[in-house]
Amino acid sequence: MISKKDDVGGLLADYIRQGAVGASLAFATAGTPTVTATAGVADRAANTPVTPEQLFKIGSCTKTFVAAALVRLAEDGKVELGAPISTWFPDLPGAERISVRQLVNHRSGLPEFEYDIPMDPSRVWKPSDLVEIAYKAGGQKMPGGSAVYNNTGYVLAGMLIEAVTGQSLGAYVRQVVLQPLGLSNTWSPATEPFPAGQLVRGYFHRPPPAAGASADIASGGEMWRMDGVLPYSDELQDSSDTFPYSGAYGCGDMVSTPTDLVAFMRGLFAGKVISPRWFEEMFGSRALVSFPGTRMRETGAGLFQSSYGDRAFYGHQGSIPGYVCVMQHNPESNLTIAMASNIGSGNRLSFQASGLHEVVDKAIRSILA
Repeated sequence: MISKKDDVGGLLADYIRQGAVGASLAFATAGTPTVTATAGVADRAANTPVTPEQLFKIGSCTKTFVAAALVRLAEDGKVELGAPISTWFPDLPGAERISVRQLVNHRSGLPEFEYDIPMDPSRVWKPSDLVEIAYKAGGQKMPGGSAVYNNTGYVLAGMLIEAVTGQSLGAYVRQVVLQPLGLSNTWSPATEPFPAGQLVRGYFHRPPPAAGASADIASGGEMWRMDGVLPYSDELQDSSDTFPYSGAYGCGDMVSTPTDLVAFMRGLFAGKVISPRWFEEMFGSRALVSFPGTRMRETGAGLFQSSYGDRAFYGHQGSIPGYVCVMQHNPESNLTIAMASNIGSGNRLSFQASGLHEVVDKAIRSILA
């Protein structure tokens, strides 16, 4: 009889045959141990296989950890989620109208920095530098309106956590999230040392744009400013070091394993990080969103409702040059699943950027069959 792990392993093998480099997937249901499957290579030059203990950059899945840490501060009475952020950022334009809660629910109206940050592998960014880039880019809106995906809010959330706790963001996330859940393979490299030797190499697809192709991100335009760092090429290029961790900080710097991500999501939904009442700050009061090129349909605070395997799952997805990750939980079936890949692209519509989502779809259907 073919096991669910064998089924998932076959799906990962197909994914590699289609052009991916390496992948790791973990899942668990109620009362069962976590199952992990891997395929492909962690380093193309060395031809080393991916193993369950190896780290992947998880990109925006970082946001769920940071949102949970911020809500934990509120549960402990150290910050009021409805308070204006001007208490901590008095010189920030419009800060008196933006609440702490809005930093992590994508309704702050803050301008965005991600598409304008220069890719400088040698640069060590301060969080305030990222906020400055956002305001130079412009586009600030009134808070409380439609949800618009925003990284700047999570940078400010990290800065706020550091100001309130007197700890680095990574140290506080470790104290209130990672250690209580026993997550030994998750790190915040922007603010703490980590075992870099465990990290898989990341590979990026940046083909020359077609004549007359749209530059709009939702239509396949490039997300990141790669000129001067990676040339156009039809071949995959090693992009492991193109986006420094300090340039991602509280919106995307973390590294982890799918096994740890499954444990995190299960612990979060089980009330082991914040109490059920406070978990509603993340899970409840969701707003409809339209983020072209993603599965996200509703946003809470650090948690999105997305459709996978024809079911409503809750979690996050993330990408950073050369890596794509997704972690999801379905309360109805109590299935938690996470997958990470060391391939990526600035084109959200490409196989390299979005191919793993179909693998997750198929894995869910197989596991729940």
